[in-house]
Amino acid sequence: MRGHLVIADISGYTQFLTDSELDHANGIVGDLLNSIIEAMQTPLTVSGIEGDAIFMYGEMAEGLVGQTVLESVELLYCAFAAALDNMVLNTTCTCNACVNIKSLGLKIVMHCGEYAKSTVGGMTTLSGPDVIAVHRLLKNHIVETTGIDDYFLVTKACVDALDAASMVAAWTPHSEEYEHIGTVDGYVSSLRDVWRFRQLQTEIKVSPAEAWDTARGQSIAPPAVIWDQVIDPRKRIEWLAPAVDMELKGTEDGRVGPGTEFHCAHGDGAITLFTVLDMRPFDYATVMVEFVDDSVVKYTYYLMPSGSGTRVFLHAAAPTTRDGRPVADLASEENRQAWHDMVQGNVDTMTSLADEVVSLHEAIR
Repeated sequence: MRGHLVIADISGYTQFLTDSELDHANGIVGDLLNSIIEAMQTPLTVSGIEGDAIFMYGEMAEGLVGQTVLESVELLYCAFAAALDNMVLNTTCTCNACVNIKSLGLKIVMHCGEYAKSTVGGMTTLSGPDVIAVHRLLKNHIVETTGIDDYFLVTKACVDALDAASMVAAWTPHSEEYEHIGTVDGYVSSLRDVWRFRQLQTEIKVSPAEAWDTARGQSIAPPAVIWDQVIDPRKRIEWLAPAVDMELKGTEDGRVGPGTEFHCAHGDGAITLFTVLDMRPFDYATVMVEFVDDSVVKYTYYLMPSGSGTRVFLHAAAPTTRDGRPVADLASEENRQAWHDMVQGNVDTMTSLADEVVSLHEAIR
């Protein structure tokens, strides 16, 4: 099989255990590992716990866009960093383990390649040269050569497989040489920077209480697959009526984010502009759509895990002018119903397409 191979490894672990009380130290590391596992999203699945590291793999019958896969990995660090910050903030214990919590970090390596799966003792294990390679990559010279401690290393093989060259263009190129494997090229980014951006990001949402209209959907697909439908313009064309073509502008290194514009072309030559105002991967995305009369509607997609699937809510604010003034005639019940019918149809189609992706994946497995 081919897929994504990911290892999240806690750095500073050995010294932390050596210098700390074992019972507290083990509990702290266990809680941090659990925070990573709880944040894990499709396409990733745990293959095994390897001391202070978690080995994961991801496979999908129909590939997710590169941004979704990279963000699924970055979210693991955000969960780790949030758990670490909470421990530092809330602990009143003065033992060495609790005092030294902030000395821990996380490094993540990601490779794409082939692997074989087998079941040993009821557990799924992976094997193959690429599995060996991703483990070797944990022994590297990244900190010495780049100065980045909490890092995300993605191999060139993975970047090529994900068609994500533009997304890593600003990352630091890095190469390692290993016996029997040869040279492995890749790209390194700072995970601390990802966490800082998340902390500084201002939330823009349409809450249920202020919603002028609400559309709902239910899917067997996990949030990452729904998210992929929302941000990938090629997939959006399939469910966003009446789009026939779509162009992206204002991406950040190829990624959809706040400020990105979806220019949606209709068959009659008209263009509808959708602007991303705010987004948190796999959680919510707030978008503003402009109409030909210069009115706008702001709405938020909320993705809520439901079992192994996702509940989707789309809360829309009442139409306004671009500078925020209400447009009473556009907010009429007749217009609200027309908006609802259109948007509910889009949500229904989107969740159906996500269901098809998961069903195809399960059939092939």
